[in-house]
Amino acid sequence: MTLPDVLAFLDLTDDLGIVAWLSGSWGAQAHDGIVREHDDLDLFLEARHAATIAQHLGLRGFTADRLAPWHVRYTDSHGRTIDVRFFERDATTVTHGPDERWPASALDGYGLLGERAVRVVVPRR
Repeated sequence: MTLPDVLAFLDLTDDLGIVAWLSGSWGAQAHDGIVREHDDLDLFLEARHAATIAQHLGLRGFTADRLAPWHVRYTDSHGRTIDVRFFERDATTVTHGPDERWPASALDGYGLLGERAVRVVVPRR
């Protein structure tokens, strides 16, 4: 995934009214500014948006590989991959899968990609 690919995907989520949190290498780059190699786009989306994202990525030529109910990898014929983890949250907790629970503050991160402000999953240390 290139920076223009990532920004185009974020434009799509903005147009759909969906907040995307970057994680993985793009999230780390946005968070700390250190340029990294990127094979895919890793991100977190609220589970309630799963059907909408599936529909819109399907219309853009992406196919889904469901790795778990909360983890779907979308790939297109150009080799672009978007690796999505779906989560649910309440005031204090983010739940991702049956065994992953994080403090809600994990979603408080921001960063920059180019000149665009983005949401990032705060790295767990």
